[in-house]
This record gives sequence, structure tokens and C-alpha cells, in this order.
Amino acid sequence: MKKIRSGQAYLYRDGGLNSTVLDVRMTQKVRGDLLRRALEKALLRYPYLTSKLVEKDGDFYIAENPLSVAFAKTDKLRALGSMSVNYHLIDVTYSGASIRVAFHHALCDGRGITPFLETLIFYYCSMRYSTALAPEAVRLAGEPLLPGETDEPFGYRRYEVGDTPAPHVIKAGYALPENAATVDTSYRSEITIDREQFLAFARANNATPSILVALLAGAAITTLHPDADTPIVCSLASDMRTELGHPNTHKNCVSSLYLPYTDALAGLSLREQATEYRAQIAEQRQPDAVRAAANSQIGLSDKLDQLPTMAEKKRMLSFFDNLCIDTFVVSYLGQLQFGECAEYVDSVHLYSSGNKGLILNMLSAGAFITVDVLQSFESDGFVTEFTRALDQIGLDYTASAKIGFSTAPDKTAVTAGRQADKYYRPLVP
Repeated sequence: MKKIRSGQAYLYRDGGLNSTVLDVRMTQKVRGDLLRRALEKALLRYPYLTSKLVEKDGDFYIAENPLSVAFAKTDKLRALGSMSVNYHLIDVTYSGASIRVAFHHALCDGRGITPFLETLIFYYCSMRYSTALAPEAVRLAGEPLLPGETDEPFGYRRYEVGDTPAPHVIKAGYALPENAATVDTSYRSEITIDREQFLAFARANNATPSILVALLAGAAITTLHPDADTPIVCSLASDMRTELGHPNTHKNCVSSLYLPYTDALAGLSLREQATEYRAQIAEQRQPDAVRAAANSQIGLSDKLDQLPTMAEKKRMLSFFDNLCIDTFVVSYLGQLQFGECAEYVDSVHLYSSGNKGLILNMLSAGAFITVDVLQSFESDGFVTEFTRALDQIGLDYTASAKIGFSTAPDKTAVTAGRQADKYYRPLVP
């Protein structure tokens, strides 16, 4: 068993943590028999994904799980860690033309699960279309793990931090008034944008994909809330692997960068705005700043480990239960490496329910960049303004109607302080 450190913040949640789902929309109906075979083969390359949670004296550990990874034809998203998924922390389901991989953030982050998804799709397409596809960057069964693939980036040793001045960061931003006090229903809108058009426009304006979306979103919120008396702030998810020296780890290794959208910024050209964001990102991603952020996460885990009971650990992390990040979040998973399989993939979407506020999940796959707008409020105002901005800059896109949805909360020992229900077998070492 290995004690969880980098994923601790995703445990001890009141009512459990909702799973995160990568939803791959294929161009043709999925054949379950072939997907099952592809799953069995893909898992040979990722043995650390066949795991379960073990709770002992209020601490959580990752342990090997000899039971098969759950697999089913269903539209239902099942509770990770539960008997219905053989206590695993991933679940693979399919229906129609969709292949869904649900995962638990205590096990890995988005960058940690996508290599598995790429391998799964590669094997599935190879079987489904009876052709010798080039694997390109795909990791294959029989290959050894990469150096440091199971490294713990937030262990017990702190990172050395030099004397580089800490960047000046504006974290407190405008709180969207439409945010609900409690999340009764989560909504998402799926925006699918022509990838080549999007990237060409971004390059012409010195923007990365995430910078472009952050700027368009900031402008949209400014239009919706012209009376905002504090900056519109984008909390941008940032991969820390390179700066921390763990480029291959599958475990959670993410922090946040903060990009304010101010009146002064709004008065600049789009290219000047993107250049300013690039400078702010570079300052916040200088190695000393990243290592200091990692040390803060290590410090949180150290304090948590010192608490002797489950109840005290839950109480310490209870602020996560009601956390709502101002003003909005952008998380870009990057380009998925599907290679020759890309022609069989229509689009890929990333979502999780139960989060407060406004979150924009982005990724690039095949011919499209997708922006999944997740929100804990019913208003369509943001999506309307954001897509209007896409119209103004001349990008081809499609946008779904608003979708009410729910991804299942986990079933771990922490969902009790209460008695475990009849569908759940308590985890034991």
C-alpha cells in the first residue's frame, strides 16, 4: 500500500467527490466486445490504475485491486470506489458512439489519465477497423513504465526555493452574483471549435489556446457585469511536472495561476492582451514560484497527517466543500495523441458535476478544440456572450443546448461518519 499525498485534497469530502469524466465521441457506434478487449490490453500498460482505496485510522492508501476493472454498456455514471465498479477508481462505460472513462482525482489528474485513454482508443480502433495503425506517441502493452511514472511529487521532502522575488499575484476576483449558495444542479454546454481555425487565430495574436479562451471569457463576463468593482480573475490550471522534476508522473501535479482581466487590459488590442498574459504566466511559472506552491501543498498534507482522527481531517478540509473560485477557472488538458486514430474520433469532452462557480474545461482532439462550460447556475448569459465573441472573430463552432448532468460521488470510507449503506462494503486494509 502507498499512502496518498498528492491526492489528499480530493478525499475527506462531505458526501464524496464526484468523478471526472473523459467522454470520447466516436464517429461510429461503439462495439462493446472490441472495447472490452481493448481495455484488457490497455490496462497491461498501466498496472497502477487497477487500484482501490484503503482507509486506516483516518488515512488513505492506494492498494492493488485484483478484481477486474468494471466495464458496462450504460449511460449511467457509476460511483467510483463502490461495489458496482469492483471498488476501482476508474470506470469504463459506453453507449451509442460514446466511450467514457471516469476517474478519481485521488488516483491521478487529467494529464495522468490521458495516456491510458490514448492507448485504449488506439487498441479499440485497431480492432474495430482491422487496420495496422501507427501508434506514434501511444504507450503500448509490454513497454516498461517511463522513468518516474509513479513518482509522488508531493512527498515528505520540501523543494529547495531560491531567492527569486515572489510574483505579485491578484487572486481575489469578482464573485459572479449568479453563483448559487448550494449546487442543486450542475449544467454544461459543449462548444466544439474548428481546431485549425482556432490555432491559426491564436498564433496570429500571440496567444496560446488557454490564453485565448481566458481573454474571451474575461471579456464576456465584463460585458455581462459592467458594474464589477473588482478585477475579473481567471484561475488557470497549471501543470507543475516539469518545474518539479517529475515530467512523467501520473499523480496529481497541478497548481493555479491567476490572470486578472482589468479595465486597463480591456483597452489593449487582443495581441497586446495575450502578450501581457504570457508575461504574467512566465512570472508565475518561474521555478522558485512553482516550487514554493508545491511546498504549500506539501505543508497542507503534513498538517493533515498530524491529525489523529478522520473527523479532524474532514474538519480541516471542510472548506473545500463550499469552495467557489473567483471569477472563473480555465483548465486546458492539451492535445490528445490519437495519431491515425483521430479520423475515427469526433470530439472529446471533459466534465465533472458538483463544482461551484464557472469552469471552462478545454482539450484538443482530432479536428476540434472543445470547451466544456460547466456552471452551478442556470443562466445562459455566459455561453451566449462567449459564443458571440467566437462569431465576432470568425471561428466555426457548434454549441449544444444547456445540459443538466450529474457525475456520481465516490463511495469511500469517508462518506461515512455515517453508517455505510447496504450497497457499500467498507474498505479494510
